[in-house]
Amino acid sequence: MNKFTALLIFSLFSTLAWAQPAGLELNFQQVRSGDRFVSDGNTTGTPYYHDQYHTGSIYLNDKLAASGINLKYNAYRDIFFAVTDVNTPDEEAQVVTKAQGMKILVNNEEFITLPSVTNRYEMQYYQVVVRGEKVTLLKKNYKLFVEGSRATTSLTRDVPSTYSDRSEFYFLSSSGDFTQVPSSTKKVLDLFPKDRKALSAAVKKYRLNLKKDIDLMRFIGYYNRL
Repeated sequence: MNKFTALLIFSLFSTLAWAQPAGLELNFQQVRSGDRFVSDGNTTGTPYYHDQYHTGSIYLNDKLAASGINLKYNAYRDIFFAVTDVNTPDEEAQVVTKAQGMKILVNNEEFITLPSVTNRYEMQYYQVVVRGEKVTLLKKNYKLFVEGSRATTSLTRDVPSTYSDRSEFYFLSSSGDFTQVPSSTKKVLDLFPKDRKALSAAVKKYRLNLKKDIDLMRFIGYYNRL
């Protein structure tokens, strides 16, 4: 069976397995070997943001394109796996093809597609942390992979391969401006010149450390209420 035939069969099967309204067709791809998690038994961590599959929904331009679909996010490759049965091995899963205007709701979390800040032709998934009328706070989840090594002498030990969590935050304005959150409080406040005085007072009053996720969320929540 060639890849085209396999993909066609999956597309027909998936239509029966989860609801897809007419006119909103999703595209899927075969899982590549590099997209799967292959461990030698000593690997620490995981490339997945969600280790398990969870039932979710996919929207295209705010219209429901699929519901009741089992999804798992590979943060290392920035892809979503899709299966009809949660017990399906990863090598038999399908990859949801990214599309502009895509929104994925899974495990009570929301992910949207936006162009990469370094390459506007590359779509990436961003997690919506705080959605606001003026500014939405987004989180880009990464996984850093460090390959392990074998002991070279009796005095050294094997070092396992490791996946570790990394993330960056972004502000998305109502006008569509997309800005990475600076590393210092002063530079964050400089992004809001009209409300800088009020925001600076709030940071001081509530002792917000904008390097902490929860305080950054509170800061944006406060700004959206001004």
